Parts: sequence; C-alpha cells; structure tokens
Amino acid sequence: MTDYINSRERFRNAKVRAIATHKFAVGAHVVHQASVRSGRESFKVTRHLPDGGQGLQYRIRADRDGQERVVVESALERAT
Repeated sequence: MTDYINSRERFRNAKVRAIATHKFAVGAHVVHQASVRSGRESFKVTRHLPDGGQGLQYRIRADRDGQERVVVESALERAT
C-alpha cells in the first residue's frame, strides 16, 4: 500500500515542463541582419528546426536571391 501512495505523491509533485513553441509560422516573412555591416534582409520561413542549444531554430530563404540559412529565433524580427 505504501508504494501506491508514494507513486501518487511523486506524480502530484512532478514539475510540468513547458514546451517551447516557435514564434514565427512556416511561410511567415521575417527580417534578419547577419552582421553589423550587412543590411537587413527579408526572408521567408521555410521550416521549423529544434532547439540547437542556443534557442529554437528556423530555416529561412532570402526573398532577394533564394539563399537559405539556419538562424536562431532571437536573430529574427517580424517583417512589417
């Protein structure tokens, strides 16, 4: 009987982890600035990628020349 009570207590006390979700949807237009010297470019989100240790990642394609990149979510802004 004690094992049953202990397992119930463990379940009650278990912490619920929040699963991070992507901020930008696939197909959304975003702005990314690769470096301080480069200008801000417009991209389209083509795929969601998992957390690579620095945050959620996206695969994006440049509107101008079609070049693709993988970037972290913190490096993107919503296009206006």
